[in-house]
Amino acid sequence: MIKINLLGESLSQAGARAAASEPAALYADEGARKTLPIAGVVVGILGAAIGAVYYLYLNNQIDTKKAQAAQLQKQLDELKPYIDLEAKFRKKKEELQNKEQVLVDLRKRMQLPVYFLQELADSLPDDVWFQSIQQNGMTVTIQGQARNFESINAFYNNLQQRTRWFKSVNYPGGQKDSAGNWVNFTITFQLQNAV
Repeated sequence: MIKINLLGESLSQAGARAAASEPAALYADEGARKTLPIAGVVVGILGAAIGAVYYLYLNNQIDTKKAQAAQLQKQLDELKPYIDLEAKFRKKKEELQNKEQVLVDLRKRMQLPVYFLQELADSLPDDVWFQSIQQNGMTVTIQGQARNFESINAFYNNLQQRTRWFKSVNYPGGQKDSAGNWVNFTITFQLQNAV
């Protein structure tokens, strides 16, 4: 049997066409390959240039800030004696204000016993006598005698009415003495600084 190769010629023509177009494709790839490194180098140089400009800008900013800091430090050094003097004046002023407040408080406290005794005397009925008056802080304890319970109650009510000076008035009660002539009592209250 005889075989005839009819495709041989068409294959050989296709191969010839491919061989003819292959050098052109090779040259196109070669051109692209040559321009790729050049573009990379250009981008690298451009990036380095931008980085260098940014670095110089930041360096300039740092130098400017250092110069400003040096100028401010120089001004601070010039003003340091005045700042220290102002701090001394503030401290002295505060000390004087504290001393003035102490004096005001002392004046009030000096007047307090006078007013306290005046108010106490105004509250006291005629037939009530004190045996002792004790003060512990602002708590006052009075021990005394009276002719009867009504006089002690009148004294207690007078103290309660003078709320400007006396608060928390406490009167637990009184006792007759052994002879039955006098009534002994104890009254405690808080003294308010109403001056």
